[in-house]
Amino acid sequence: MKAEFEEKDFEAPLYNELRFGSHRIATPGQVFEGKFGIDAALEAEHPLFWDLFGYYDIPKGVVLDHLRWGFMWRKLGRKRRLPTFNTNLLIQAKRPTPLSRASSLLKGYGFSSKHWRFEITDHQQEILEKVSHNLRRKALVIYAAPAFHTLDDLYNHTEAQMVVENSNFVKVERLHNHKQWNYYQAGTSGVAHSEPEFIEDVSLNSMIEQMGEFGQENENASENLRYLHKMTVEACQEIQDHNPIAKYYLRLHGRLMRLDEVYEIEETIHYSAFNLFCNVAKLKWLVV
Repeated sequence: MKAEFEEKDFEAPLYNELRFGSHRIATPGQVFEGKFGIDAALEAEHPLFWDLFGYYDIPKGVVLDHLRWGFMWRKLGRKRRLPTFNTNLLIQAKRPTPLSRASSLLKGYGFSSKHWRFEITDHQQEILEKVSHNLRRKALVIYAAPAFHTLDDLYNHTEAQMVVENSNFVKVERLHNHKQWNYYQAGTSGVAHSEPEFIEDVSLNSMIEQMGEFGQENENASENLRYLHKMTVEACQEIQDHNPIAKYYLRLHGRLMRLDEVYEIEETIHYSAFNLFCNVAKLKWLVV
């Protein structure tokens, strides 16, 4: 039996906390979402989150409102501004299965009894891993899962703003050739299967700060969008013959590219193409 709550129930307070004190969160509503296809854009400044992944500076990402958006934005009358902060964090939220007994193998890695596990989907893992590799330090691609499973815990952690402190994060590339991720506590440590491998990463905050050091050297928003688009397409092209997610994205991408004459500026098509990938791969594109 999986956690008592759905992934969406976990995502909302998680993303809300990740923005910490900056209050830089965009929840665009149905009209905006219908034109741009995004649910939310965040600036994650929670110190524990970034510390978990070993980053020392917050990444720059892309400043959306520095770009002109052509016909799509005019349809809305440009009555509201786009987020004026950067985007560089891609999260795939997972709903874990709580387990009460640890195998002898897991006990050897410090597991006692209560722990959690989520399954890794082959096609999704492959495409996320490929994109993460291509983007290098431009974006951090991670799985996030709660280290709790009851509705009572979800409500209590949400009210206390302790969802991040009670969640487990792991980079997608760490789960290469694995089918499951097992963990018994919050943070960035756990055991990956099939061939058991104990993984303990630097803190999430540290990871994002490290990515930020690279971002400071690449502050051109237009170039960042072009790079995200280019690397995503190249990653999908390499695996499209056997990966249905990559094949489907490239099919939709081809249709989008046929509309390039409608877009007034290059940044618009780059943004739309990368955001399309996030929707197909079921990633949340966040701002940090």
